[in-house]
Amino acid sequence: MILIAHNINKSYYNGEKELRVLKNINLELQKGEIITIMGQSGAGKTTLLNILGTLDSPDNGSVSICGQEISGQTEDELSELRNKHLGFVFQFHHLLPEFTAMENVLMPALISGNENDAKERAVELFDYVGMNERKTHYPAQLSGGERLRVAVLRALILNPDVVLADEPTGNLDVDNADRLLTLFRKINNDYNQAFVITTHNPSVAEIGNRRFILENETLNPVDSI
Repeated sequence: MILIAHNINKSYYNGEKELRVLKNINLELQKGEIITIMGQSGAGKTTLLNILGTLDSPDNGSVSICGQEISGQTEDELSELRNKHLGFVFQFHHLLPEFTAMENVLMPALISGNENDAKERAVELFDYVGMNERKTHYPAQLSGGERLRVAVLRALILNPDVVLADEPTGNLDVDNADRLLTLFRKINNDYNQAFVITTHNPSVAEIGNRRFILENETLNPVDSI
């Protein structure tokens, strides 16, 4: 298992009022597996993904990534763990407008000090998605679908064990959403890349080897609903 979440609980507080978002969540992810998590807006999908990605902490419970328990780690240690093991794709691409597509893809490698080693892989990835001629373009010069592909390449640049994708098709039209899911399937097949993908769209969730639904604070396999 490359990711294990055990009995995750999370609540938010407004004064004395408690809003429970996650209750006793358990999830395990194997290498090369695609897991999809469905749920309506506000169900807690982003909160769960942030906890799995070490961007947020549970109230209690444990998360282990590639055998490393994340509780008790410092921010520097968590940052190193994220760079080494995790890639992120968000609904809004968050590309830096003043940098080229290539520079955006290389940003995680630049932050971790591995830019030189990553350049060859970046060239390979741009070729892989058919964007060789767009490497030096800025985000404003790219289509929405191209920007999403650049964001996916950025998530892959450091060979993460798992890519966490939060509503990645939520801001795309049908054609670009289909292209992105096709790319995810291809990456999963060619690189044995694991994904955890959140979505409110059942047709997007079909990409999963295993599918879950998050509702009423709990996570359940779709087949058991």
